[in-house]
Amino acid sequence: MSIAVSPSTSNQLPATVKTALSKMADEQQLLFEDEYKRKAKNSGLLTLLAILFPIQFFLLGKTGLGIAFIITFGGAGIWWIIEWFLTPKRVKSFNDDVATRLLTEMKIMNS
Repeated sequence: MSIAVSPSTSNQLPATVKTALSKMADEQQLLFEDEYKRKAKNSGLLTLLAILFPIQFFLLGKTGLGIAFIITFGGAGIWWIIEWFLTPKRVKSFNDDVATRLLTEMKIMNS
């Protein structure tokens, strides 16, 4: 089978998820894509938030890091600047986890 999800979504997915999706029916792939788009975070938006109003940790589910960031005033500003460059990688990792978790949930539900 081929991948029925849009190329823009497909380019964001890890290789293992793409492989598993290619073995699923087209309807299931489209359901996966809809749910992935709903749960995934936008890297550009979160990077902008990291620069202007650093709440990215809370949006990525890392509450402990968010509290530490606030208490230390962004590591006296140094951590805040470093976060501008680390946030895209954190978002990619978050989205990869979302895709893997969704795929696992879909497989469990279809069993």
